[in-house]
Amino acid sequence: MGPDVVRGVWRCGNRMVVSADAELPDRCVKTGRPADGEWADIRLRWHHPALYIVLLVNVIVYFIVAHFVSTSVIVRVGVIHDALTSARRARRVLWMLLLAGGVSCFLAVAGVSLLWWLVAALVALSALVFFPRGRLIWATRMEHSYVWIAGVHPDYLALLPEWPR
Repeated sequence: MGPDVVRGVWRCGNRMVVSADAELPDRCVKTGRPADGEWADIRLRWHHPALYIVLLVNVIVYFIVAHFVSTSVIVRVGVIHDALTSARRARRVLWMLLLAGGVSCFLAVAGVSLLWWLVAALVALSALVFFPRGRLIWATRMEHSYVWIAGVHPDYLALLPEWPR
């Protein structure tokens, strides 16, 4: 695959639309720079946004329901080593902060009431670290054999033809 080969992939605003038989350019989706043959298989999961209503019931119930009703697909994209390393580092920080938040929660239940604020701060901080940096790309919609993907660099999107539909 050459650097300018594209088949089954388009841009739709600031999203990339990928079909099941897509051939993507040999460029990093996060930086827009040449990927030089470095590819990563990224699992994307998506469910209808109305499912977030289940969060009002219980977070654990939401995760269980979302696991069973979400659609999953693996997309092979070009990504440079630095972008992949940065995402992995952000995920490690996320898990450390969530673990610290969980420990703080147990301590707060034990009677140290000021730790509830620490729990809230750690969870908020972990979300701020994870969403912009921990995910390389993410699905915003899946229909039939097409996936709409966000988090793609504008220079990468500029290489793609406009979504015809």
